[in-house]
Amino acid sequence: MDNKPDEEAYLFALQLATGLALPMVLKTAVELDLLELIKKAGPEASASASELVAHLPTNNPDAADMIDRILRLLAANSVLVCSLKLLPDGGVERRYSLTPVGEFFTRNVDGASVGSTCLLIQDRVLMEP
Repeated sequence: MDNKPDEEAYLFALQLATGLALPMVLKTAVELDLLELIKKAGPEASASASELVAHLPTNNPDAADMIDRILRLLAANSVLVCSLKLLPDGGVERRYSLTPVGEFFTRNVDGASVGSTCLLIQDRVLMEP
């Protein structure tokens, strides 16, 4: 028996149920300039959550874990690519780079970005009743 249609239906149902999560996470990533920071690392470069947190004005010891959750959701939705890097101590570090979709959320040479649209659509004035 093939469960693929059931799996696809279930995944789509989850997508519908969590439809606000991705835009809100994108808004947060744009506000924190996470995608711009990844872009500044270079076209073939990647960045870890802890590297990105080093550029943020925070002393929260859990900030890297929080940022990593944001980045993983963006990677799961093809905004970023997640790769694993083996560390000298045997641990593994997740590293993130932009996809072509993610590039649209960074500023182009004219300073324009889909990120601005994301901020507008998620603005408090439009979201609150």
